[in-house]
Order: sequence, then structure tokens, then C-alpha cells
Amino acid sequence: MKFKRTEYPTTMATSAAMSFLSMANNPYLYEYMGRNVQLPSKKLPILLPDKCPCCGKVLSTEILPIRAVNNITDNEQKECTVISIYRCTSCNELFTVINTVKTKLVFNDEKFDTDNAISEPVGIYPFEMENVEFDEDISDLSSSFVEVYKQAERAEHAEHDGLNLICGMAYRRALEFLVRDYCVDKFPEKVSEIDTKSLSEKIKNYITDDSDIKTLAEKATWLGNDQTHVINKHPDRDVNDIKQFIQMIVAKIKIKMVVADAETIKKG
Repeated sequence: MKFKRTEYPTTMATSAAMSFLSMANNPYLYEYMGRNVQLPSKKLPILLPDKCPCCGKVLSTEILPIRAVNNITDNEQKECTVISIYRCTSCNELFTVINTVKTKLVFNDEKFDTDNAISEPVGIYPFEMENVEFDEDISDLSSSFVEVYKQAERAEHAEHDGLNLICGMAYRRALEFLVRDYCVDKFPEKVSEIDTKSLSEKIKNYITDDSDIKTLAEKATWLGNDQTHVINKHPDRDVNDIKQFIQMIVAKIKIKMVVADAETIKKG
């Protein structure tokens, strides 16, 4: 998900809450809502998403929030949170974008400088979930791999909980299940022996039929180890490389399955 920054009038949450409470208690609700009510607002930098997290469609470059609310309660604050509500014109779903606004000055109307304020994304709800789908053959080979990989994806997208910091370890664990089950599939008579070996030993000793799978698994293991250790030995690589290597391993395994099935066809 990519964001574009713009300035937009954001309503004070405290004022909005009091206004909504008044409307809820007003016996002439519709008449009250029909009035031209102006709530206190402040122009702040907000983040416009480039696509809908619900359907994945690209959003108009002219999109603006239905409403944006900030949590400023004191003009002396130097940081606040802004929640912006959007509607996707493609799928008609509502979603929210949360960002922080930080300034060296304060939020006083006379002093606040939006040009020098820092706006950072916090999260988007519902989560942007562009998940990898595995076919039945891969699930049959290693259902544990598929389940752990999907959990890693959920952790990666759950930025608001900080779980994206541990998703690399989860992808590393998914790789371990995939390699183990692939090796057992090739050497079913050695399952007890295989289960005593480390991941690197499994790759070295039992992936003997495909050098590409061996290389990808080895390198993904190294990068996965970086995700579990304090010192990163490959700082120019990240979780995206691990995911790509795992997905290529799955693709190679699938090709081998399809070729093996094709070889069973006899000439008519």
C-alpha cells in the first residue's frame, strides 16, 4: 500500500463526540441534522491510499476522506493521531486509514506549520490482505507449511499490533515445515532420521533431486536466521526476499508434481 500526503480539515474528536451526543438526545433529530452545523476543525497532513484494502482496486487520484478526526485535546500537543474514513467507489466498502502527525512546534492555530510536520502511517482497516493461495497438491504435501505461512502473512499485515516485526521468524518456520515434508515425501523410509536433523542438514542431505530448490531453501534459511538473531548478516535483504524464495520453491515443487503426473500418461 502506498500513500500520498495532502492537507485536509480534521474534526476535533472531543467536539465531534459532544455534537453526536447532542444529536442522539435531540427529539427533533432530523431537523437538527438539517441545520448547517460547523464543528471545530484543524487542517492537518493526512495520508491518501492508492488502492482499496477491501477489493484491491486502484483508487482515484482525487479521492478524499468522508471525514477525518484528530485526537487533539490541548494546543500544546506536538503529536496527534488522525483517523480518516473512506468509501471505495468500486466495491462500496468503507475503510479507515490511521496516521500520526508530529511537529516540532505545537498545534496552536497561530504556530502550527503543516509543511514541516511529519505524517506517518499507522495502519489501515480492514487490513490489506494480498495473500498467496496454495493449491491442493501443496496443501496435501505440507498442510503445516500452508497454515504457518498464512499466519505469517497475517502477522506481516497486522502493523498496528507490531506483529510485522516477527513475521520473518514465522516465514522461517513455514520454510522448515515445507522442507521437512518435501524431504519425507522423497524419502518416506527415513522419516525418523530426517526429523532428527536441523533445517540446514535436511537441505544439504535430502534435497538431492533439484539444485534450484536446494539453493533457494539454503538462502531462505540464511535470511530467515537473520530474522531470529540480533545481528543481521544480510542487511541488504529483507522479508520480501524470504517470501519470494519460498514461493519459488513451491512453484518448483508444483512443476515437479505436474511433470510426474504427465509421465504417467501412456501413448494411445
